[in-house]
Amino acid sequence: MIRNLGNFPYIFGMYEDYKTFKMVRVFGRKPGQLVAITSAYDAAVFLLQEWPEETGDKYRLAKEIMLKCLEGGCSAAVARVAFVEAARGANIYMEAEPLRTAYTGKPDPKWGKRKTARKA
Repeated sequence: MIRNLGNFPYIFGMYEDYKTFKMVRVFGRKPGQLVAITSAYDAAVFLLQEWPEETGDKYRLAKEIMLKCLEGGCSAAVARVAFVEAARGANIYMEAEPLRTAYTGKPDPKWGKRKTARKA
């Protein structure tokens, strides 16, 4: 049953669950425009409305995976990987944020040392 609420997520019955993931930046239609994609919902909307060309196996696979993810059939991490690979194939991918940042501070000398037991 499809409710006529005018909102894309209600069609798939997922309501407020957009399947968020680590931000991916891609180039939009306008020159120099960067678009931030932070969820499977955002990625699906970008694939359906903003994609530069609709050819290629990676594009079709990414569309299928996004819809499957929004239905609850796979995780947001799988959807992110599919979107990044399709964007690389279309040459619109901007390097994503690293999953871990390098530690730039001084090491804590107390870290990793055992505490001595107090005697009563």
